Amino acid sequence: MDIIVHDPGRYHVSLDTVWEFEEAIHLDPHVRLASSRESIFTHVPNLAWRAIFRALSSRSPSALQPRAHLESVPDMFAILMGPNFRKTMPRFLSEAHKSIYLFDAWPQNHEKIRQFSDACELDHLFISSSQGAAALGLLVKSAKCHWVPEGITPGDYYLAFQPERDIDVLQLGRRYDKYHLMIAPELEKRGKKYLYEKQPGTVVFPTRLDYVEGLMRTKISICAPMSVTNPDRAGGIETMTVRYLQSMLSRCLIVGHAPAEMIQLFGYNPLIEIDYSDPAGQLLGLLDRMKDHEELIEKNYRAVRANHTWNSRWQQIKGIVFGNAPGQRPEPQAPLGYK
Repeated sequence: MDIIVHDPGRYHVSLDTVWEFEEAIHLDPHVRLASSRESIFTHVPNLAWRAIFRALSSRSPSALQPRAHLESVPDMFAILMGPNFRKTMPRFLSEAHKSIYLFDAWPQNHEKIRQFSDACELDHLFISSSQGAAALGLLVKSAKCHWVPEGITPGDYYLAFQPERDIDVLQLGRRYDKYHLMIAPELEKRGKKYLYEKQPGTVVFPTRLDYVEGLMRTKISICAPMSVTNPDRAGGIETMTVRYLQSMLSRCLIVGHAPAEMIQLFGYNPLIEIDYSDPAGQLLGLLDRMKDHEELIEKNYRAVRANHTWNSRWQQIKGIVFGNAPGQRPEPQAPLGYK
């Protein structure tokens, strides 16, 4: 199988998760890496690709022929953060069995995803959100849609030393402003070290090493899905992101909200749900009694290492692509607004 990998010259912090998955797949001896920088056509502007996709995907469903009988064509796979389809061009316009794994499949991009999938005649569309997979399954004609949750590579979060846990509360990524305003004054008043996004778009830790070390220095990690922090963009979809797994692997106690799919995956609620009646008091109480939650922290750590690695996700994907998949998960519900 050919894996179309990232362009190392274009960096954004959100791509770390894509690269981590690509590196995990690279360990598979049956995988061959294929650069996304093979042709000038990869730099055709998005508007041009959109026009091509619209034209190709306007064909009738009967024109989209099943291709399982094509045994001699290659298998191609790409991991995308959102609808960054230029990464797949021009390879995905060739004759092949084609699949993608897609992060950030938010409702506002579903029509764009449908156009791409039908135009390129994808065989499989793997979505990190269960609700996103269910919604796209109602739209996409050519591909089979599957939910494969985000994962993690434990070895990427190992340090040769154990730093002191001197960060009391950490809120990574997009700040949950409503909650932040309820906890920040009291945490500051009590002299607690609370790190968060100071300005929209800024990062708490500037480098990957700082990021890994910062999580391992943290006692409580605040994690909430976009359906809570930015419901307009989430469009009714709540999903588990890698931030939860990173926090568990770093042995942080997580406070926030657990998406329903996460509880399904773990078989229990692995975090402490926010007490909105007294959020600051809840955090201060938890900080005073961290030892009371050591069993939950260790349970989460073991669960992530055993069941939620990128390697285990890749084995699930290979099983589906090559026809030896394990039993199917229960059908997830589509987000609000889909029938």
